[in-house]
Amino acid sequence: TLPTLVAKYQSKVYATRIKHAHSLLQNSLNLYKVKNDCDNYLCLFDTSKTSAEVAKEFSTVLDGAKVCNGERDNVYCNWYNIKENKPTYKVDGVYAASDSIGWEGRIYLKNGVIFAITQYDVCKRTISSPVRDENGYETGEVTTYDVDRCAQIAFDTNGLMPPNQFGVDVLRYYINSEGKLICAQQNLLNNALLNDKVEYTRYNFGDEVK
Repeated sequence: TLPTLVAKYQSKVYATRIKHAHSLLQNSLNLYKVKNDCDNYLCLFDTSKTSAEVAKEFSTVLDGAKVCNGERDNVYCNWYNIKENKPTYKVDGVYAASDSIGWEGRIYLKNGVIFAITQYDVCKRTISSPVRDENGYETGEVTTYDVDRCAQIAFDTNGLMPPNQFGVDVLRYYINSEGKLICAQQNLLNNALLNDKVEYTRYNFGDEVK
């Protein structure tokens, strides 16, 4: 049917955009490493730098890049929410945001791709997060766990345009203390790279949980 064909076409479009942004990210990071005679990506993602400083340096190897410089200085430099791939995060009976993209370390390109960098001042640390039940609601308990994340970099393949959803137009990566780039949604990335498609659940912030 026509709706099925449209959905398959849209899925392929999203997958193609993810593949392009993923390749651009890897190639640009490698170019920066070569140009600056670095052993790994930590020469860029230095814990002594701010997110804005890292974004400014990274932009030097991105064609036509503009940096937000830590300010909401134009339409491309405003904070916005990101949805989880599937609606498992729920608060007070409505679907809630899973994450957000700020502006301090944001780079936007003329092709519409946004890179958002968060630089941390330490790599290995303990973080906490709320415990959720099988329906996605917070139980009131908190769990703690150790992470190895020197920095985070996310890309949004079509900028501020919807759906702003992990695995569809947004993916998130971490740089660990060994200077390696690790995709936080590797299974979703593989779906685009290997199967040329994306899979996700459509929903909107603020809608009542069904």
